[in-house]
Amino acid sequence: MKRIAAIALFAIATLVTAGRANAQSDVLTFNVPFNFTVDRTFLPAGSYAFSFDSTVLDMLIIHDRTDSVRARAYVQRGSIGPGEPRTLIFHRYGGQYFLSEVRFGSDSNGVFLPATKLERQAREVSRREDLAFVAGH
Repeated sequence: MKRIAAIALFAIATLVTAGRANAQSDVLTFNVPFNFTVDRTFLPAGSYAFSFDSTVLDMLIIHDRTDSVRARAYVQRGSIGPGEPRTLIFHRYGGQYFLSEVRFGSDSNGVFLPATKLERQAREVSRREDLAFVAGH
């Protein structure tokens, strides 16, 4: 009985570790040429790495060049349809940019960021929405 329990625990640990390693393998770097907002966090133009939290799989983490966490946001995963992989998509209202989508290694692998209250307010004021795209490397 102890042997079965040990095997079960080993199998579970292997699955959890594999899931975390897979979540960490999706890291993209982008040079964003404008200031932007992620969730409620304002980020200046610069170079950022986008990845997922290893314990909360729907948590997008954005690091700057010093590798400090600059922003976190809950995202919605799913098939996002045709488009260029390794791309950030922003909603732009006037001079304000809001991160909307992150496309990873394929055109169907990506995440959406729900519109925040701040973004909805900017949309109401501007009454015009443009899209901005930034390619990753």
